[in-house]
Amino acid sequence: YEAGERDAPVSVMVKLAKLGKVSLDRLLTTKILLEDLDTPDQEKSQSIIRNAEVIGGGIEEGRLMFKGLLNDNLVTNNKEEQKLLTLFRKANRSNREKYLLDLEWRFNNTRRSRITTTKKISRKLEKAQTAVKLQKLAKNIKKITVRG
Repeated sequence: YEAGERDAPVSVMVKLAKLGKVSLDRLLTTKILLEDLDTPDQEKSQSIIRNAEVIGGGIEEGRLMFKGLLNDNLVTNNKEEQKLLTLFRKANRSNREKYLLDLEWRFNNTRRSRITTTKKISRKLEKAQTAVKLQKLAKNIKKITVRG
């Protein structure tokens, strides 16, 4: 690929994009000048994007990736999500990390999550179920070997 005889592996292209601090899309589709490498992809994204081509994500996922932009753009479906996202964006880095930890803890420790966990069965019952499965498997093996 260095001599132009074959394509570069994807892993090399990803490493080059990270090294140059540019998006992989920008690396592959646009000509990069030396001046562009000073502060690539650091400008604020426009508040209004014209003729943007969506290359990833979706409204169901809550994020969109546009061609030529480095970061994902988060989108909301309703006012509550919009308010939560706005408050999160206004918070500083340490508060964001705390909020995420608290949210994750609450999600994992709610009543719903306790209900959805698998119920523990006794060791004796587990052995009995395994024995039944093995007996069925043994019968099927006998049938297969007799026929073959």
